[in-house]
Parts: sequence; C-alpha cells; structure tokens
Amino acid sequence: GSRYLLELDSKEGYAASSWHTDVTFVDAYPKGSILRAITIPEAGGDTLWANGETAYEGLPEPLRQLVNNLWATHSNLYDYAAILSGAKDDAARERLSQYRNVFASTVYETEHPVVRVHPVSGQRSLLVGHFVKQFVGLNQAESSALFQILQDHITKPENVVRWRWRAGDVAFWDNQSTQHRAVSDFGLQRRTLRRATVNGEVPVAIDGRRSRIVRKEKATQYEPA
Repeated sequence: GSRYLLELDSKEGYAASSWHTDVTFVDAYPKGSILRAITIPEAGGDTLWANGETAYEGLPEPLRQLVNNLWATHSNLYDYAAILSGAKDDAARERLSQYRNVFASTVYETEHPVVRVHPVSGQRSLLVGHFVKQFVGLNQAESSALFQILQDHITKPENVVRWRWRAGDVAFWDNQSTQHRAVSDFGLQRRTLRRATVNGEVPVAIDGRRSRIVRKEKATQYEPA
C-alpha cells in the first residue's frame, strides 16, 4: 500500500465480506473506486456488486414512500468490529487494530439520505450498506429490521453481478449507486487486491437537502479483545 493505495490482503485477516459502499461515514465519500487484482486464489474470492438504482426502482410503492424521506447515520466505528472479529489469530488482530487506528483514528458519523439522487444521471438509488448505524428517527430494533429488509432487497440476485478475478484484472465502478462485497470462500489461500478511490461530492436527497457530518472527534485508543 501507499498514501494513495489501500492494500487488501487476506494474510492480514482482512476480507471486506459484508455489503458496503466505500467510505460512507464521511459526507463527500468517493464517487468511484478502483480495484486491481495482485494475488488471486485458485478458487473463490470473487467480488459481488449490487445496483442501488434498479433496487430503488423495484421497491414496492409503500416502501418507496417510506425511504424517500428517510435518513441514516453512517459511522466508521460500526463496521470495524465485524472486520476485527474475523481475524484469524492474535497477530492478525493486532495488525487490524493498527489498521483501525489509522482509518478510524477520527470517529465520523454522517447523516445521508437513504435515497440519493445521482449528480450526473439524476437517477435515484438506495444508499445503505454496513456502515449504517441507525436510521434517523427510528430506534435500534426498528432500524435493524428495516435495514435487513432493504439490504435483502438491494442484494437480490437480479440486482447483482459477480466477478471472478484473474491476476492483473482492474475493476472501476460508480460508488455513488452501488454496494459491493468480497466472497470469503477461499480458505487460507492468499488474496491481495489494491484499491484506489476517486474524490466524490456531498450526496443530495430528493428534496435537495445535502448529507451532513454530525460527529467528528478523535477516537479513544483501541485495544483488541
């Protein structure tokens, strides 16, 4: 890795195997992401992408009316616990702890509209993913139930494409209207990819309101469990 490239290496215990949109815990999160395959397992380790625009178009009308005016709080602390719990040994957990202290050394919480209007096409898409902490105005139990409904809808097979990597492959996608995840089915085989992102702009809701950071503060030192 470097200042501009993030290396995603399975030897560090890292596999982004939950559905997410990159870096949504900030307001102007990346508009595009690029992955280059370096080391690929003989079998497994594919990446899935889900289309948030077709997912929105396919929502039942009552659900569409609900999400049109709904907002969600995204946090960079909310997803790292799941990543850390997947570490294979103490050394991997320590490396992931260091990773978290770099990428979550500042705690962010940002409110985004659940329905984002694309800045170029004007299309509406669902903005959810596993950086979501809670829906604004709903309690945790209500948020969890609605989150699962929306995620299940977004990730239906008809909204998803699957890519089988070969070394040297490059994937470039619109991070403003998609989610993605790695398939963690490659056991102890090595899987290394490098990621770069393209600066984005602050999302806009259907009613014209813009996403906003509601919390930004220095994190307390993290100690692995």
